[in-house]
Amino acid sequence: MAFQVRVRINKNEIKVLSVATSSDEFEEFTIAKLKEKALSLFPGVKDPNRLRVIFGQIELEDDQTFKSCSIQHLSVLVVVLLMPGGRGKV
Repeated sequence: MAFQVRVRINKNEIKVLSVATSSDEFEEFTIAKLKEKALSLFPGVKDPNRLRVIFGQIELEDDQTFKSCSIQHLSVLVVVLLMPGGRGKV
């Protein structure tokens, strides 16, 4: 079985990403790995550090796992592309 998450990349578009083939692999999947996979949804973007992942109104850190964030199969995650000149973390 493929374990997937839904990724909202803009106001009207949600894509499905397959991230694991077992529940153990899914639970240990990190936000950093998700950013790497999500790069394919942002043509021309090569640096995963330009992406931010939000789940339940909380920005997630790269070292967090899906299990530690309570992310489940087919959860919706918001992935935001930081634009040049934008404000960083306050």
